[in-house]
Amino acid sequence: MRLGELAERLGCRLEGDGGLEISGVRGLEDAGPQDLTFVAQERYLSRLTGSAAAAVILAEGWPPADRPALRTSNPILAFAHVLSLFHPAPVPVPGIHPTAVVAPDARVAPSASVGPLTAVGSGAEVGADTILETHVAVGAGVRIGQGCRIFPQVTLRDGVVLGDRVTVHSGTVIGADGFGYARDGRRYVKIPQVGRVVIEDDVEIGANVTIDRATLGETRIGRGSKIDNLVQIGHNVRVGADTVMAAQVGISGSSRIGSRVTLAGQVGVVDHVEIGDDVIVGAQAGVTKDIPPGSVVLGSPAIPHGEFKRRLAATARLPEMRKILRALEERLAALEARLAR
Repeated sequence: MRLGELAERLGCRLEGDGGLEISGVRGLEDAGPQDLTFVAQERYLSRLTGSAAAAVILAEGWPPADRPALRTSNPILAFAHVLSLFHPAPVPVPGIHPTAVVAPDARVAPSASVGPLTAVGSGAEVGADTILETHVAVGAGVRIGQGCRIFPQVTLRDGVVLGDRVTVHSGTVIGADGFGYARDGRRYVKIPQVGRVVIEDDVEIGANVTIDRATLGETRIGRGSKIDNLVQIGHNVRVGADTVMAAQVGISGSSRIGSRVTLAGQVGVVDHVEIGDDVIVGAQAGVTKDIPPGSVVLGSPAIPHGEFKRRLAATARLPEMRKILRALEERLAALEARLAR
């Protein structure tokens, strides 16, 4: 594909030879003389000099490049689009594989694809252009919208609802029982989990994620949210739109997570707390109480990031402060001894 054509399709401003033929996309270090590469941040521009790439995606306003460039306000987004152009996702042939087991009363759209050894339960619905790959388990009454992609060995338990264009990666279980028990004085008695899980449109869920069904009502993940691998979301949790969760986040039951929230890796959230819109929670933070909208918090328990940094700076000075305290104690003891004479 010619560089000029790429510029048009990506909505970028072309600098240099638009007739340059581009055959692939690679990182700075691996790119060859027919590859397009990109620079995500201006501080990495110096690395471009040693790259063999034919052309580069750069942000508007950065210094001139030593080769043809595609200029854009968002290089990473342009890079994502160009990767999709050169590496389109394979599209399976529509239809039901002979080894799949589909309940007689299930409804599968003609344009959907149901892969080998996949099971679709009674009353389930699979929307147009949706792909269920191999070994997917779809429970009774599950509803899957249009254009979804469910990777191998995903389990959608009874009554789960997926919107349109939802992606679920391998090993994920949606709709398992929430963790609820009552004690009768001697042992734990299970509280039946009779609610459901609703995943709204354009959500992507990573590998080995667990999203538990509600005790009553529903667990809900808002439109456009992105969930990384190894995330646990408890029963009756509600997550707003366009929220992102990095790996190993754990959210306890009945918590409320707002829209456009960022939960970094290994964040833990206790039950029944509310995190407002546009909150950023730093890695390994422990959220033990409500967080107002727009906050940035760190630490365990999570506190405002400015306070956390001040505490961290004070902690680093503890050895020095200990020496000062000992010296003050010695001086005080000497002063008291003189006064006692």
